[in-house]
Amino acid sequence: MAHSHRREYWIVFVWLFVLTILEVAVVDVPGISKGALLSVLIMMALTKATMVGYFYMHLNSETPWLKATVAIPMAFPALYAVVLILEGAWRMLP
Repeated sequence: MAHSHRREYWIVFVWLFVLTILEVAVVDVPGISKGALLSVLIMMALTKATMVGYFYMHLNSETPWLKATVAIPMAFPALYAVVLILEGAWRMLP
């Protein structure tokens, strides 16, 4: 008999729902800087994407090699963003 993951799926669904509510709510926090707001929203979006991949796409039961084929390409946009930020900062130096 196959093991049902229904309870686990509902727990993940609730966490995704809570993160979505927090994403909507954090926009209305008074006095938060635009940089902090963007950082928080990006972190929550990445957390949600990771949870979907890990639980709903069943990466939690895959081999480390297959997990790496998903994680490594996701690191490239972050690396590219860091390079662009550093390059922009370097151009602003006197």
